[in-house]
Amino acid sequence: MSFDLAFWRQDPPPSPDAAFHIYDRLTEGETGVVGADLAVERFRAAVLESFGDLDDATADSSPWASPVYATDECVIVTISGSRSTEVAPRLARMASEHGLIVYDPQNDTVVGAARSHDAQV
Repeated sequence: MSFDLAFWRQDPPPSPDAAFHIYDRLTEGETGVVGADLAVERFRAAVLESFGDLDDATADSSPWASPVYATDECVIVTISGSRSTEVAPRLARMASEHGLIVYDPQNDTVVGAARSHDAQV
């Protein structure tokens, strides 16, 4: 079992319902959904620096169940279930440092720098 999280910049943070629709569009590869932001690129770089990406060489040690998906609008990760309690809180802190929101589609929650909806990741 894996655990997905999505990150993008949006102020104020969307409601969980709005975030679900944004997430759905982003996972379909749509562009122009939330707009490009350099903070997303910086966050992606920080994630890869901290955790690396999933490939043949890192398959046994990576926290990812699939490679990190990133565009200039979002970063979406699929964390291996066994690593989610370790990795998700670190990613949430990193996202906050970069001014990004975190959308958790499993629990339909949004956490952002300005305010949060529902439970924390």
